[in-house]
Amino acid sequence: MISQSIAKRYAKGLFSVGEKDGQYKKYFSEFENVLGVFDKEARLKKALMLPIIQVEKRKALLSDVLRTLQVSAPLAGIFTMLLERNRMGYLTLIKDVYGELVDEKEGRVKGTVWSAYPLEEEAKKRIEQELSTKLKKEVILTAHEDKSLIGGIKVIIKGTIIDGSVKHQLATLKENILKE
Repeated sequence: MISQSIAKRYAKGLFSVGEKDGQYKKYFSEFENVLGVFDKEARLKKALMLPIIQVEKRKALLSDVLRTLQVSAPLAGIFTMLLERNRMGYLTLIKDVYGELVDEKEGRVKGTVWSAYPLEEEAKKRIEQELSTKLKKEVILTAHEDKSLIGGIKVIIKGTIIDGSVKHQLATLKENILKE
């Protein structure tokens, strides 16, 4: 819970700067690019996170990476601040929160749809369109398979669960029978 609070603070700070200068999408793209490099170069990421390495050496290494990737000044400032405060472990969480802020600004919402069997792309598109109409926002769903659902689908968007699975319907039916 504390980590989510910390991530929100940094993400909102960077986003407000991005909104003011109109570069919020660029910052998100750069953020993803830097994290992509860290994912590919695990030793680099580890070196930046290890508190046993002097802060100045880590800052110099980070500075070189950010300069090579041509990262904008506000984002570079956030990365430096995180390194100085030993909070580099929050990077992914901050990027996720920042992505949600960008999506909200752009009128998008992301969610997940589970189905008992692989969901065809056409069916996923229809679900996205229906939800977009209801929510008055563009809906982007990530599909997952969950055999335990038996049939039907379950959708989660921003903490809201729409459960049309056979498993849920059977559980509801059982609950109603037990009440009688």
